[in-house]
Amino acid sequence: MMPSTISSIAFYILQPFFGFIVGALFYWVFRKVRARLQARRGPPWYQTFADVTKLLFKESITPLIADKTIFFLAPLLAFTGYLVVLLQLPIGNVYPPFAGDLIVILIFLTLPGVAVILAGSGSGSPYGAIGSSRETALLVASEIPFIISALVTAIQVKSMNILKIVDAQNQFGPMAFHYPLAMVAFFICMLLKLGRKPFDIPDAEVEIIAGPYTEYSGSLLGIFEISNALRWFVVPALAVNLFFAGGLANLFVFLILCLIVVAVISFLDAQNSRYRIDQAFTFLLTWATLLAVIDLVRASTGWVQW
Repeated sequence: MMPSTISSIAFYILQPFFGFIVGALFYWVFRKVRARLQARRGPPWYQTFADVTKLLFKESITPLIADKTIFFLAPLLAFTGYLVVLLQLPIGNVYPPFAGDLIVILIFLTLPGVAVILAGSGSGSPYGAIGSSRETALLVASEIPFIISALVTAIQVKSMNILKIVDAQNQFGPMAFHYPLAMVAFFICMLLKLGRKPFDIPDAEVEIIAGPYTEYSGSLLGIFEISNALRWFVVPALAVNLFFAGGLANLFVFLILCLIVVAVISFLDAQNSRYRIDQAFTFLLTWATLLAVIDLVRASTGWVQW
């Protein structure tokens, strides 16, 4: 085999493991920061790894009234969405063998939300049904500002290629400096993508136990946990690539920037209370969308010249 083929295979094998490990550690950082801000100790660093290991070796129990096909496929769909996005993202100076397309990335990032909807509706649980309906409303409201804010960077660079978006920022400066409103809108949507306050409505523990995840157990719940670890790396990594020059093609800087994003998300989660579904829907479709549209107009009219 040619060296390029060997390196491509190595990338596709190692990248998922790297994303899971770093994402699990980022999730631990979130839980630790939130705990400290709430005067608690928080979990040990290995908690996610222990949980996943335990769950993968346990039997999954499927409710009698559940749609077994949907119940089984939902966690696999969530995992697939994050995995495909991860394999298209440049990680510092580690570039994917094939250039990632921003449209493809945004499409696959909707799959985990769809998976949550299917998990709740297919479980046969009233808690799952409520969580599913809430996730549907939030997905509709959040995708508009999320997609618009991401496309601002592509319009400025005149390319949907994520690698070209990163390289352009290395030449002309991070998008966060040129389009701060789009960055803020993107961060607002990130709170929802990561399931954090004030948008953690679909699986609100106090109200509906775990919402769409209530009936899941064993290996199927373990797959959801793996997906959760992946999203704690994938979503901050996408933000760094789109608005912070991909860590200036430096792996260490890239991870530090991702960690800063996680720390900001952790602080916002600890300081906010949960919205009602109508409040979240209105906020996303007004303020978040307005911020994204303002910078979309600026990018479309050539306001920022490179």
